Amino acid sequence: MSKLSLYLNTIRYLKPSQVYYRLRKMLRISCSLGALPQKTEESVSVVRTVPVLDFDPAFLARFPVEELMADKVTFLYETEPFHWNAPWTFPERSPLWNYNLHYFEYGFSLIKAYKDQGDACYLNKFKQIVLAWIGQNPRGAGAGWDPYPIALRLTNWLSFYAHLKQELDKDTEFRAVFVRSIWEQSDHLAHHLEKHLLANHYFEDLKALVLCALFFGDEPMLAAALKEFKAQCREQILPDGMHFELSPMYHKIILEDVLRVAAALRGAGRADREIEGYIQPMLDAAYSLEEGLERIPLFNDSGNNVAKSLDGLCLAAEEHFGIEPRYKAQLPDSGYYIFKQNGWKLVVDAGQPGPKYIPGHAHCDAMSFELFKDGKPVIVNCGTYAYQCKERAFFKSTAAHNTVMADGVEQSQYWSAFRMGKRSSTRVLEADDRHIVMEMTDQAGKKVTRSISLKGDALVVADSCPGGSLTSFVHGDVGIVSVLHGEASGWESAYAPEFGVKEKIEAVRTEGTDKLELSVHLSGFIS
Repeated sequence: MSKLSLYLNTIRYLKPSQVYYRLRKMLRISCSLGALPQKTEESVSVVRTVPVLDFDPAFLARFPVEELMADKVTFLYETEPFHWNAPWTFPERSPLWNYNLHYFEYGFSLIKAYKDQGDACYLNKFKQIVLAWIGQNPRGAGAGWDPYPIALRLTNWLSFYAHLKQELDKDTEFRAVFVRSIWEQSDHLAHHLEKHLLANHYFEDLKALVLCALFFGDEPMLAAALKEFKAQCREQILPDGMHFELSPMYHKIILEDVLRVAAALRGAGRADREIEGYIQPMLDAAYSLEEGLERIPLFNDSGNNVAKSLDGLCLAAEEHFGIEPRYKAQLPDSGYYIFKQNGWKLVVDAGQPGPKYIPGHAHCDAMSFELFKDGKPVIVNCGTYAYQCKERAFFKSTAAHNTVMADGVEQSQYWSAFRMGKRSSTRVLEADDRHIVMEMTDQAGKKVTRSISLKGDALVVADSCPGGSLTSFVHGDVGIVSVLHGEASGWESAYAPEFGVKEKIEAVRTEGTDKLELSVHLSGFIS
C-alpha cells in the first residue's frame, strides 16, 4: 500500500498528456509535431552559430585536445581510452557519462586547435570521430539515439558545419555522409519527441528541430517546430526570467538554447521579437545569481561543470543582441532572493521544488541558502554529484542543504533518481534588502517558518514550528556559526561542487522543539 500511495502521489501531478505519451512510448508509437522533416539533403544553408559559446575557454578546458588526439575521453572527471571504431558504450560508466560521449561537445576542441594552428591533423581526427560515430551507431541503436543526446549532438554538428564550411566543400565525400547523418538524426528525433517528459528535454528537442529546419530549408517543419518552441518558452520561462525547473545550471542551459535559436533566426533573416524578448530577463536572472561568484549556486540539480560559463553567455548576448545583464536582488516568481553586504553575498531559495508535473531535478532545499565571501563559497548546499548513483538520495535530501525539517520528515517525498511524490510548498511572508521571512509546508502538512536577517556583522537564522521537533543543517565553514537556541552536534558531510567531484566538509546539525536559532558571524571570517 505504501508503494501504491507513492505511485499515486507521483502520478497525480502529471499532465494527462504525459501519461498519454508515456503509454505511446511504451507501445513504441511515434511522437511528432504533426510535421516531419522533408528529405532535402542536397540543399543546405549554414545556420548562424555563436562562436563565443562554441569556443568558451572554460568549456573547452573540459576537453584537452591532446587527450582527444591520444584517443582518450574524459567526462565528469572519469577518463577512458577510446579508439572510436568500437562500440560507443561503456557499461561500467553511468548513463550520464555515456550520454556525454554522444553529445560531441569535445569536437569544438579539435576545431579550435585546427583553426588556431592550421594543422590538418586536428581536422582529420575530427572527421575520423564523426565517421566512426556514424559507422558504429546505426539508426535507433544505443544511447546515442535517445532524443536528448540527438538534440545536443545535432546542435553541435550544425555548428561544426558552420565553422568548417570551406573545408567541407572541398571534401565532398565526407560532407555528403555528414549531411546525410544530420538529416537521419533530425528525422529520428522528429518521430521521438519527449512529450512524456516535457521541461528541458522537450525544449532541447524543439531547439534542435528549429535549427535543422533552417539548415535544410524545411518550411513546414520550421513553422511547426518554431510554434511549439515559442509555446514552451511561454510555459517554461517565468516572468522574472528564471527557467521553471529552478536549477541555476539548467537555467543557463536553456538560456544558451534561446540565444542559439534567436541568433540562427536572425542569421536567416527571420529575427523573432518574442524569442529575443526572453534574453534580457533570462540573462538578468543568471547574472544576479552568479555575479561575482567562483561557482554557480547549488540549488536543485546544479554543478559547476555542465552549462556554459556566465561570462560566455553575457558575451554572446552582447555581441549578437546588444544586451547587457542587469542585477536584480529579487526574483519573486522563482523564489530566489539575493542579499549583498561588504563582500558577502547571500542567495536564498524561497521557491517551490519545481514545476508540479516534472520535478525531476528538484531537491529538498526549500528555505535553504548559500553564503559567499568575495566570491568564495562559505556556507554551502551539498550539490548533486551524479544522477545514477547510490549517493543520489542523500544529495537530494533535506540534510544536504542549509535548511530545516520538522519531526524528522523530509520536506518532499523524493524517490528514484528523478521522482517526487508529495512535495513541499513555500511562500514569502516578508522580504526587504536586509531580511526575508518564509513559511514552508512540508509533505506531511507541517508548517515551518524561517527568518533570515542581516543584523550588523551577523547573519541570524531563526526557525519556528509550534509543537514541532525541528532539525536544521549547516554545511561549510561552520566555525563561524553559533547556535543561539537548540542543541548542536557536528558531523562530516559529502559535498559535490561539480558533477563527478565528491569531497568532505564539516557540517552542524541543530535540534530542538518549537524553535531554533543560529548566528553566522560575518566579521569573524578570515578568507
